[in-house]
Amino acid sequence: MTLYWLISVPAHGDGHAAWRDVKRCVSDSEIHDFLLPALKIGTLDTLVKLSDELSKHDTACEATVTKFIDTLHNLTDASNKELAATLQVDGKSVDQYVKTFSWNNSKYRSDRALPEVVAQIADSMASIENQLKTKLTQYNAIKNSLATVRRKQTGNLSVKSLNGIVSRDDCISQSEFLQTVFVAVPRNLTKDWMNSYERLTDMVVPRSSKKIAEDSEYVLYSVVLFRRVLDEFSNKARDMRFIVRDFVYDEEAMARDRAMAEEVIEQEEDLLDNISEWLKDSFGDVIAAWIHIKALRVFVESVLRYGIPPDFLPVLVTPNTKQTSKIRQQLADFYSYLETSSRASERAKLAGKTKSSKAAAQTEDSAFDMHEFSTILSDYTPYVFFEIPWTFLDEER
Repeated sequence: MTLYWLISVPAHGDGHAAWRDVKRCVSDSEIHDFLLPALKIGTLDTLVKLSDELSKHDTACEATVTKFIDTLHNLTDASNKELAATLQVDGKSVDQYVKTFSWNNSKYRSDRALPEVVAQIADSMASIENQLKTKLTQYNAIKNSLATVRRKQTGNLSVKSLNGIVSRDDCISQSEFLQTVFVAVPRNLTKDWMNSYERLTDMVVPRSSKKIAEDSEYVLYSVVLFRRVLDEFSNKARDMRFIVRDFVYDEEAMARDRAMAEEVIEQEEDLLDNISEWLKDSFGDVIAAWIHIKALRVFVESVLRYGIPPDFLPVLVTPNTKQTSKIRQQLADFYSYLETSSRASERAKLAGKTKSSKAAAQTEDSAFDMHEFSTILSDYTPYVFFEIPWTFLDEER
C-alpha cells in the first residue's frame, strides 16, 4: 500500500527547525519538500469558501483517477504492474512526481487570484471527464456492433450467420413459387419436427426436409414450401419452438456481410487503441490536477489555521505503513500546543462548525477548546494534514 501525507506545520520564522521537528516525529518515514509558490491570499471569507470547494474538487479528482484506472483495466486487461510501468506524469512515475512536486506555473499561474486558479483546474478536469464520456460512448456503440457480429459468428444455430453453413446446393434457385426455408430445431424436438413439418401448413413439399448442420443446442433443417405460405409456416413453427431463420442465399449479400464484419472488427481495434493511448496521455493531466488541488488545500488551510503572513512549512511524508497510528500520535502530541490557538478558534467560527452558541460567540483573541471541536471533526489534527492515497494499483489483478 502506497500512502502519502501532506503535512503543514507552523515555521515560526525558521523553516529548518520546523523540518527537524517534523523529521523527529515521523521517525524513519520518508520526508520530502513540498514546494508551494507565493500564491495570492485574498480575503478570509474567500479562503473559507475555497476550503469547502477544494474539498469537493479533491473528491472529484480522486474519483476521476479511479475511473481512469478502472477503464484502462477493462479496455487493456493490463496488470497493475504493467499499468504502473506505463502511466507517467510529466515523464515521471506517479511516485517520483509526487515526491518531487513543483507548482506548474506555466499552466496554473500563481499570480492569479486563488478562485481563478481553482476554477481553471476544475474546468480542465471537467473537460477531461466529458472527453472520457464521449470516447466511452463511441466505444460502447462499436462494441455492441462487434458483439452482434461475434454472436452471428460464434452463437448457436438459432442466431449465428448461416453464411458458410448453407451452400448453393442446399437451396432451390430460380423458382417463382417455391422457396427453401431453414429452421433451427432444438435437439430434443427433432422427432417432433420430422413428424409435423409437412402438416404445419398447406403447400409444404413432402419429404423435403434435410439436415444441414447441428451443434450442441440445435439442428438446422431445410424445408421447401410455397412462398405464399411462408408467414403462416413461420408462425406455426414458432408455436412449436422451431425457429425459422431469416436467410436467403445471396452470394453478394454474404460478401457484403463479411466486409461489414471485418470493418466493425477493425473499427473496434482502432478505437480501442485510440482510447487506450488517450487515457495514458491524459492520465498525467489528471494526476497533476489532483496534486495541484491538494497543494491548494494545504495552502488555504495553512493560512486559515496559522494566519497571515504565511509562515508555515509544507512537507510530503511517505509514512511507514506499519506505524501510521504511532506517527500520527507523535505529531499530535508535539503540535498539541496549537489546539488552543486563537487562530484555530477563528477558523472554527468562520467555518460555522462550532458546537455551541457560546463557542460561536467567542471573539478573535479568545481561546477555543479544540478538544470539544475535535468531537465534531473526527479527523481533526492540530496541524494541517491531508492524505494522498495512491492505492489504485496496489493489489495485483
